[in-house]
Amino acid sequence: MVRASALVTLSVLAVTSCKDTTINQKAGGDADACVQGSTCSEDDSSDVSDAPSAESSSGTFSSSPGERGGGGTGSAVPGEESGDDANGDVGQEEGGTGSVEGEAVPVSVELSGGNLPDGLKDSADGCVMGICTSWNSDDVVVGGKSFGTGFVIECTIACGEGEHGYFQMKLAGKYSKLDATFGIAADSPGNDKTETLKVNLVDQGTGKVLHSETLEYGRSYALRGFDVSHVGLLRVSFDGALGGAHGAVGAPVVRR
Repeated sequence: MVRASALVTLSVLAVTSCKDTTINQKAGGDADACVQGSTCSEDDSSDVSDAPSAESSSGTFSSSPGERGGGGTGSAVPGEESGDDANGDVGQEEGGTGSVEGEAVPVSVELSGGNLPDGLKDSADGCVMGICTSWNSDDVVVGGKSFGTGFVIECTIACGEGEHGYFQMKLAGKYSKLDATFGIAADSPGNDKTETLKVNLVDQGTGKVLHSETLEYGRSYALRGFDVSHVGLLRVSFDGALGGAHGAVGAPVVRR
């Protein structure tokens, strides 16, 4: 009986202290963790904090996605520019000029000007069956406003009243906002200044028309902070008499 009592006493002592029955769970040897079945106090339990969020090596890239929305919202300002972009020069944040595979997505990207990240351009840059698109036109003028670079689309062969063409961008859900100014290029060769064009912004993944506008000579139509979040493939299409009235987009930019 004496021997049995001694064994019981030793068993009680063995489980009364967490520190005597701990294991090391960190490679560095700094953390104590209570063995299952011991009587750890709350302070003795190991504290495993959440891993820190990833940070990019440069302050000009963001590791978190931009503001998300349902798609197709933003400010449309027909006939005039808004905010600090009234001169048509939508600048990029420092360092946001392109991306390399495996790096963070740039904060903003100018869609025209020839400095696109690989894979973002998803339609022809040139002429296909008489419809010619230029992703990098200089001195684009719409509605009396001049832009250093932009898109221009035109018809050059057997042109009619119902021509169709487009620019398509593979956003892959990486960008949330679009800034751009739409209109009929001021140097269009047509004599009929009552001609109009229709421009549509389409989410090709769902077929949803996010925005539609009728373009007139002498007017510009600005979109600022237009919501393109969750859009994988964005198409900007033009319909109308593209032989005489050339569709134009001044300084298009996508942002996170």
